Amino acid sequence: ASIKKLSDFFIAHPTGVTPWEEEWAQEAYFSYYLLLNEIRTRSVVEEGLRCGFFEGLESVVDFGAGPGTADFSLEEKVPSLRNFRLIERSLVPARVLAHKSWSYRPSLTPGDFESPETTLFVASYSLTEADLPTPAFQAEAMMILEPSTQQDGRALLKLRQRLIDKGFFLWAPCLHQDACPLFVHSPRDWCHDRVHVERPDWWMKLEELLPFRNQTITFSYLLARKTPPPPIAKNQARLVGDPLPEKGKTRQMICRGPEREFAAWLHRKSEPPDWPRGLVVEIPEDAKKVSNEVRFS
Repeated sequence: ASIKKLSDFFIAHPTGVTPWEEEWAQEAYFSYYLLLNEIRTRSVVEEGLRCGFFEGLESVVDFGAGPGTADFSLEEKVPSLRNFRLIERSLVPARVLAHKSWSYRPSLTPGDFESPETTLFVASYSLTEADLPTPAFQAEAMMILEPSTQQDGRALLKLRQRLIDKGFFLWAPCLHQDACPLFVHSPRDWCHDRVHVERPDWWMKLEELLPFRNQTITFSYLLARKTPPPPIAKNQARLVGDPLPEKGKTRQMICRGPEREFAAWLHRKSEPPDWPRGLVVEIPEDAKKVSNEVRFS
């Protein structure tokens, strides 16, 4: 009942502040939503590790930190991060889940960016409740996660361009610094990732009592730094869509520049691979470009 109540709350108030003071909200978060957000954060952190995003970073400023969900993964996976400052206007998360090495405070202060060149600014599901604070742009790096809804996803694409205009470089999920093709060439598309999970028994039993299922976990995110990323091979592309079976072929949206493109497999030649959304793939040298399709076969 608590889980459904919190879900209904955010459906009715998509930009509402998490009602941490309510016991039912605490119960819902720590019994269910904490796990979902942990899966999302770990996926982003692992992608950041894959591309070397966290190298040279030492401090974290987590804006709208809640109980520090994003920081659990960062502290475990990135040993170089030693100084965690969690910004959360509600004191409930800090009281419910205290962590001896983390510093909680209700608002940003000038001291949070004493060493901006080694600071990572984190905003995980918090920009739905508040605008990105101006001091955040002092940080060397940003890790931003948002819900995978059309509204939040497209808002994140707007922020992507704002970061580029302010001198940041995108490390992930983008493989380029050009305008986003999903945003420019479509009024509806948005970029998001999907994680397939093996749900434990208790999770499946819990969801039998809920009107929704989370067999896959979706989210939108950006990893950006003032330092440019390592050079990326020109034949690489990221899958930004799920497979779309059509008559005679299967298409899957890819991103490698400002064009809106699809990888395509003709069924008479080969079966399409089982590639998950978010994967970085190599474009074969013999792939033919036909209209907006890059034909792998």
